Amino acid sequence: MPYLIGKRDLRFDTLRGLLLVTMTINHLPTPVRRFTDSPLGIFSSAEGFVFLSGFIAGLVYTRKYQECHSFFQTAVIGRFWKIYRWHLFSLVGCLGVIQILSAIRHTSITAAPTLFLTNPLESLGLGAVLAYQPGLLDLLPMYCIFVLLLYGVIPALDAGRRLHVLAYSGGVWLLMQFFPTYNPTPLGDINVGSFNVFAWQFLFVLGACLGHGYKVEGRALRRPPLVLLMGMIGVLVYGFGLRQYHWAPIWWDHTFGVFLNKPSLGLFRLLNFGCFVYLLAYPIHAFPRLFVWRPLAFLGGHSLQVVAAQSIGVMTLLEFSSPFATQTRAVISTFAAVGFLFLVAWGDDWLKSRRSSVAPQGD
Repeated sequence: MPYLIGKRDLRFDTLRGLLLVTMTINHLPTPVRRFTDSPLGIFSSAEGFVFLSGFIAGLVYTRKYQECHSFFQTAVIGRFWKIYRWHLFSLVGCLGVIQILSAIRHTSITAAPTLFLTNPLESLGLGAVLAYQPGLLDLLPMYCIFVLLLYGVIPALDAGRRLHVLAYSGGVWLLMQFFPTYNPTPLGDINVGSFNVFAWQFLFVLGACLGHGYKVEGRALRRPPLVLLMGMIGVLVYGFGLRQYHWAPIWWDHTFGVFLNKPSLGLFRLLNFGCFVYLLAYPIHAFPRLFVWRPLAFLGGHSLQVVAAQSIGVMTLLEFSSPFATQTRAVISTFAAVGFLFLVAWGDDWLKSRRSSVAPQGD
């Protein structure tokens, strides 16, 4: 199949690369955000990245589990440490950039995380134990935790307990909906990120369940009844109207923020995203070549390194006002930031090829 290279599916790498680009743009004060920041409804690139990460994890680690249980366990722990190392890389890199710029300017940097300036050693220590996750540094720590969930989720799915897994995970998500005023800084300097990990785990686990099913059953989605299909289209249209045209809510005013809440992954936000993914799955399966673009697939194939490096790059860029002083400068800076992502992916690919070329060859 032209969209497969070895065990990699270029459709999923392309989607992941696209999400990396849009997430980077959304972190910048640029007019380009009008086209990338929740353009299709009440959901963002973050939902797509977490779900797709779970889906790919379900595919990959189901295969590893079926090949060898002990190898699967080693692979999960190895993946955790790899993500954790890149988290430390981005943490140290961002902290170093802030310290260098602060020393050069001899003035306070208002856009930087507060603890980076007031107590850099404490921020480093808390960050190392995933207890300090300021903006741009909260995705990889969450991913570390989600990968460890695979240790129990994949064996349960392979044993036919999919409904149990979804019930437990969904139950935790539902409980979080009763606490919509999520506070990422509950104890002084501790900052556990802008995502409520107990809520967002449901999206990752849901993706892992679907990835496991796709790997085991290998079949396309069943076509839903016409009434359900029309209902999903209605949810998508209403979500688009809420986001783009500020339509009036169809529920009680006091629940409006709860249903759309991003930190706790509110009900309508989750439903809107779920309908979009379900309907998108049909053209992806029917027309796979349309969802493969090699440059984005190349970027998506190095997503971990790109996420870590873009945190440092974006945090550095945000410390300067001149790149965004005019719309023209902002657009140029945005494209430069996206180009930086591809440079990082190329560098990682070059290093991997160098390591493989110097590795000892067997007889």
